[in-house]
Amino acid sequence: MKYYDIHTHQISQEQNENAVFSLDLRAPFKLHPDRLYAAGIHPWYADDKQWEILKKWISHPRIVLVGEAGLDRLALTPPNIQEELFIRQIELSEEAGKPLIIHCVKAWDELLRIRRITHPVMPWIIHGFRGKKQLAEQLLGRGFYLSFGARYHPEALQAAWTAGRLLLETDDNPIHIGCLYREVAEELQITEALLSQTVGSIFIPLITSPVP
Repeated sequence: MKYYDIHTHQISQEQNENAVFSLDLRAPFKLHPDRLYAAGIHPWYADDKQWEILKKWISHPRIVLVGEAGLDRLALTPPNIQEELFIRQIELSEEAGKPLIIHCVKAWDELLRIRRITHPVMPWIIHGFRGKKQLAEQLLGRGFYLSFGARYHPEALQAAWTAGRLLLETDDNPIHIGCLYREVAEELQITEALLSQTVGSIFIPLITSPVP
């Protein structure tokens, strides 16, 4: 059985895992030909040097997602700088034809406003979603995908499952992806095999033929 991990900061060598590793553009990196990557500028660490690196590498075929990009009202980066950089990464996502994976903390109204004014074609994925059912339904109703890690609200998880836009991730948590799948399958009262099959059917089109 395959495990699909849309966002991780940990390299796995296991053959039954299909994971997207999040690059840190502030440090030297080397792309492995058998791995998948996301590349973007986190709202905590905004600078022009990373932007030049991102533009240089985003067309690489092993980089399948732009991000994690987004908005974080707890970050030290000024909100106007965050928003400007986020919009630039939205534009890059559209130009490159690669989905956007989003970090959003206490900035949901701003995120929805930016989505309205940018009219993106590429899918948007909220990583590490911990919001409640009402917010989940609001985002799902606007076409977002929701990715869940080790902490989540069960009703929000169920909403994403029902909508057919549920993804799973380990992020920087040491939990094994297989343990997360077992826990989520139990929460949803489905088999682990069905969860794997369904998440795979969402994950694979996003990283291969992302235009909806």
